[in-house]
Amino acid sequence: MNCNITDVFYARCINILTKKLAEDIVHQTMLRLRRNINVISPTGVILASGDKMRVENIHEGALYVAKNKETLIINEENIDQYPNTRPGINMPIMYQDDVIGVIGITGDSEDILEIANLVQLTTEIMAHQAIIESKSEWHRKNNDYIFEALVHGSMLDAALQERIHKLPFPLVAPFQILLVSLDEPLYTENSIPFFLEDLFYKQPILSGYSQLHEYYILLTSCEDNTQQQIMRALRKKQQKLHSLQIGVGPTVQHLSQLPHSYHGAKTALKFALINKEITYFEDIELFSLFKNQDSEEVRAFHLRVLKSMNAKQLETLQAFFNCNLQLKLCSQQLNIHRHTLTYRLNKIRELTGYDPQYFEDAVILKMACDLRKL
Repeated sequence: MNCNITDVFYARCINILTKKLAEDIVHQTMLRLRRNINVISPTGVILASGDKMRVENIHEGALYVAKNKETLIINEENIDQYPNTRPGINMPIMYQDDVIGVIGITGDSEDILEIANLVQLTTEIMAHQAIIESKSEWHRKNNDYIFEALVHGSMLDAALQERIHKLPFPLVAPFQILLVSLDEPLYTENSIPFFLEDLFYKQPILSGYSQLHEYYILLTSCEDNTQQQIMRALRKKQQKLHSLQIGVGPTVQHLSQLPHSYHGAKTALKFALINKEITYFEDIELFSLFKNQDSEEVRAFHLRVLKSMNAKQLETLQAFFNCNLQLKLCSQQLNIHRHTLTYRLNKIRELTGYDPQYFEDAVILKMACDLRKL
């Protein structure tokens, strides 16, 4: 008999009534009712009870309830039919059409009849919540597995294809990967994944935890308006969490190209962490060609180009590049006269031999500035 991923998950759901959950149900219910409560597995084993001596014993009445999916009242008239039981009401705990356990209240049935349905409902709500959380956790882990496999170039074998098939949406091109970094001590590890889940609710997007302080977003059917909506939401979040930085990988047309988008996003994120702004791979692709930015050759390059420029000159040069070589805009941002800016740029030309206002020279100076910060 073949058993796929979904079968395994729902089989696990039927057995979701763990000992810990059973103990929580007993504890929470007995706090309010002050009556003995038993939580029993579908196989009749008492998982938790206010009477510790009864734990792990077989409850014959619960076996009847699990088999017939109906409430059983045990009293003096029928107790002989159910050995090792006590008077009380035993009710099925249902999930969809399956019995996942039995809840029993010890006592005179007439005294507890009014509260029995409430106890059953409360127990089912707690069990359902545990199943939902388990299912959400499974989906998160499935997403992470698929993402890791795809970005590391794993073959699309039958197992991976089956996992992809279990997604609530097809993986349709074009694709794009965003990586989000957050080093925020007040944030729990799960806060960002939950934020991403809420942000992308019912959208064809995979998101989750990638590695320490890093989270992934895989956009499918990637369109400009979708990306713009996501970036607006992330920028809004960034205003509250200043350590949140984002690297955006290139758009690709096939699942086999996802490693390229992933590595592009990693490179972009590296620059984003330096520049403290959302960074697109296309904007820094030229610098990514320097595979080893820490090499002596790279260090020698930016030291040779920038030479003995002081902090003010470096700041002026960076501002000039940020303003797209526009003198008027740059002088306004630096709050200096345009002639003062021109003087500083001329001084940089004298020091380095490269003219910031000449395109080819500006490219070299820009590369040297950015490589210096790495």
